[in-house]
Amino acid sequence: MKKIILLLLFSLTLFGANVDKFAQEMGFERDYKTALTRANKENKILMMVLGADYCPWCRKFERKTLNSSLLKKRLQTEVVTLVVDKKFDIETFPKKFQTQFTPKVFFINPKDESIILDTTGYIKKKHFAENLDNAIQLYGDK
Repeated sequence: MKKIILLLLFSLTLFGANVDKFAQEMGFERDYKTALTRANKENKILMMVLGADYCPWCRKFERKTLNSSLLKKRLQTEVVTLVVDKKFDIETFPKKFQTQFTPKVFFINPKDESIILDTTGYIKKKHFAENLDNAIQLYGDK
């Protein structure tokens, strides 16, 4: 029993490291307040990606969509991207963004923290690029 508990705790700590590593490799933020401040300062949308350690669709979304050549550079330059885990980071972002569905992406107006647009589930890169374009356009129209 002790071995099972130790194995479970070890696997949970590995996920935290994986999220941190992914965010660092991509140039994404991991702290909501820091990301919000940066988005305000740079006058960019805050794009918050909400995932979960147990979610295979989240890993696929990170690998195939967010890390794609079509989107990677755009996410590093056109928006401020924040990656959070719905379980491990739950106390670090506002309750209005908590959901049971993952992956979930919120495009947030940094001035008033309103949701400009949101998406749920795995989305292929081409369709996600269209969502990004729509969110940027909606933000510019405000």
